[in-house]
Amino acid sequence: MRFQNKLICPLLISFCFAGGFILPAGQSYIPFIPPSGSAALAATEKLPALNELYLLKTAYPDVRFAMEYDPSEGDWCLSVTSYGKTTKLYRAEGRYLTASQLPGKKDFQLVLYPYERILENPAGFSSEEIAHIKSYSSESSRADSAVVSTALFSAIYDAETRTETENHLRTISFLGKQTTVHERIIQPLMRVEVKIKQLARTDPSVAAFCDTLLSADSYSWRSVRDTDSRSFHSYGIALDILPKDWGSKILYWKYEHDKTGDLWMLTPVSDRWTPPPAVIKVFEDEGFIWGGRWVIWDNMHFEYHPELIKAGYDSSTVGAY
Repeated sequence: MRFQNKLICPLLISFCFAGGFILPAGQSYIPFIPPSGSAALAATEKLPALNELYLLKTAYPDVRFAMEYDPSEGDWCLSVTSYGKTTKLYRAEGRYLTASQLPGKKDFQLVLYPYERILENPAGFSSEEIAHIKSYSSESSRADSAVVSTALFSAIYDAETRTETENHLRTISFLGKQTTVHERIIQPLMRVEVKIKQLARTDPSVAAFCDTLLSADSYSWRSVRDTDSRSFHSYGIALDILPKDWGSKILYWKYEHDKTGDLWMLTPVSDRWTPPPAVIKVFEDEGFIWGGRWVIWDNMHFEYHPELIKAGYDSSTVGAY
């Protein structure tokens, strides 16, 4: 079973480079070559740092990424240059933290993981899995659990503060609904819109989805429910798509939890409101992950994470803890 909310990042991309480095074929830029027998070489062989560098470069081609080994910390340091600013982050076993965050690195989850386009059937959950989900979804557990550091995304989107974030927000029309998003995701969203409109001409379910769309809300400065972690809505890169009427269907895990109690996770997929599969595929093809694939599912939610989509293409191994 794969817990998309608490994922450990395995080796992301399984390409090989002579001499022990892990680099994709055709990747010509090697920012650092550790000497033979050095601690840096050992780190290169043990950590997927250069794989992750390649992943980020392909996911955000207009951002400049560079990786070098810092002997003083015994770790890789990622430089992110975006909007004319350079931010340095330590890999911290895949957590991507600022220097000030390093002492408490165990309080953070890993940032990168291969996103898989699967939908777990709750009928197949074991009693152990049910207990795990029940524990993880509790308010106390979520408040105390490790969070994802957003330092990498603050650097990519020039969004460390609310003022900096709002300097990059733009209000657009998406499927006829006004929404405010970060300027970086405008082009991907426009491609999504074009593809959905094309599908609506021949697919009645997609046409009905468009006709019954109530709103498509993105930017909201807030934290993730029950945690201190910054929501991706506060970057303007998450989108909640709400239908005019979802009837007896269920939109969000917490609504069902509040209604029926601790066995909400057994809600059949057929009882959840879900965008048409063709619509979900369009979003995913353009770099958006869908919250309906999370164990604590949020079926109206999409987030722009091309790095996770690309990781999913390059690796099928996902660890859970």
